Amino acid sequence: MELQKWQKLSDEQRYRYAEELAAHLPQSVIFRGLRLYSYGGGQLSVAIFEYGGALFSLIPGGEVQLGYEADNFCPTDEQIESFQRSAEVYEIDRDIYSYLQSVTTPPRKVTISPMLVEIQPTKIGLEAISSESLKIQNLLKEFPDRARMICNSTYGFDRAEDGAVAAWEITSKTQEELATELATEGLRLLTFDEWEYACGGGSPTLFRWGDLNPSDRYPTDKAADWKLHLQPNFFGLHIAQNPYDCEIISDKHTVRGGDGGCSICGGLGSFFGWLPLATAYWDPDALEWLDEDISGHLMRRVIPLPYQ
Repeated sequence: MELQKWQKLSDEQRYRYAEELAAHLPQSVIFRGLRLYSYGGGQLSVAIFEYGGALFSLIPGGEVQLGYEADNFCPTDEQIESFQRSAEVYEIDRDIYSYLQSVTTPPRKVTISPMLVEIQPTKIGLEAISSESLKIQNLLKEFPDRARMICNSTYGFDRAEDGAVAAWEITSKTQEELATELATEGLRLLTFDEWEYACGGGSPTLFRWGDLNPSDRYPTDKAADWKLHLQPNFFGLHIAQNPYDCEIISDKHTVRGGDGGCSICGGLGSFFGWLPLATAYWDPDALEWLDEDISGHLMRRVIPLPYQ
């Protein structure tokens, strides 16, 4: 099913198509209905499936345009000022357009097959442990105001707004081990191009929501008046929301959706801090920290479809 064809169907036709698709999938994959998502000036009725307690979006395919044409970027005065200030400090001998071209994928047309894509990514190698354990309790006392804390890349916690604490240990995991585990369930990771399409939904802008980013904060800062990066995208996916949280894809030693926090930790300024969330962002030079152990990074599972 191509995206343009899917958009022309009525909800009744979409529902029937999804029901027919579910009949050809394993019984563990259940069709849960349609949801309407609005994002970046467009909206799409998405078929939602469930597998093992996790929700997946049916993403139509077809020939799609990927990459970013930096010459079409119309930066605000704040974006130019932020870029130039950082460029001077870090001796970046380029203007904003040529720099964008160097850290985004080139414009190209590719063909994407329809697929079921997990809505919420999960952390790789995290095993739940009791939050009452002594090491977690000590960590909670040491960092009473932190929503998340990782200690020595071995254990940590997530603290919800209501105070509930989820604690976990990190176990070592390689990309080969992860791929093998997924394959035993008939699952896989997104490819390089699939991730970019799933993130942007065909939007030609720098970010999936447009070309703008706040000039007075980073994506990790809490602010009630700017949450576009935290909202589900055109396909209903929670994706590229935090530069620290990179997604592992099928391409080895390659991540999408972030730079591991390099730009923010380096104090590069607001424009550079938001740039890793750009749909076509990819800077291989920023991945020197990525080694064989991929635990702690994000993964987003894909259920391949038996027919198109």
